[in-house]
Amino acid sequence: MHLAADYPHRGGGRLGLGPFAAAVLRTDNRRRAIAGGAVLASALLLVATPRLRHSPALHLFADMRNLLGVPNTLNVLTAYPLLLAGVPGLILCLFGGGCFGISLRWEALGWFLFYVGNVGAAFGSAYYHLKPDDDRLIWDR
Repeated sequence: MHLAADYPHRGGGRLGLGPFAAAVLRTDNRRRAIAGGAVLASALLLVATPRLRHSPALHLFADMRNLLGVPNTLNVLTAYPLLLAGVPGLILCLFGGGCFGISLRWEALGWFLFYVGNVGAAFGSAYYHLKPDDDRLIWDR
C-alpha cells in the first residue's frame, strides 16, 4: 500500500501522512486487530473444548464392498474426480505459462491454492474412506 508519505508532493506533508492516508492506515490496523483477535479466540476455543465424539454409525456406509483388496472401494474412488481436476490444474499453474494466462500474481496464487486444495482433498478423502473412524474423519473434512 502506498501512503501519502511516499509522495510528499501529493499532500504527504512533513510528518508523512495526509488525512486520507491516515484514515486508511487506521482502518487497516483495526482490521488486523479484529482478524488477530478472531484467530486467537478460535485457537483458545479449540484448546479449551473437549473433543467431539461421533456415533459409530456415522462411519457405516451403504456400500462397504471390497474390490481388488481395497476396502470401501467405491467410497475411496469418489476422491478420484478431485484428483482428475486438481493435478492438471496444478500442472498448468506450474508449467503452463502463468496459470491460464492470468497476469495478476495474487489471482494466480489463488488458483494454485485451489488446485492444491483439490489434490489434498482427494488424498484426505481416500485416506478416510480406506478405514473410516473418528481419528481419520478430519482428513475427509
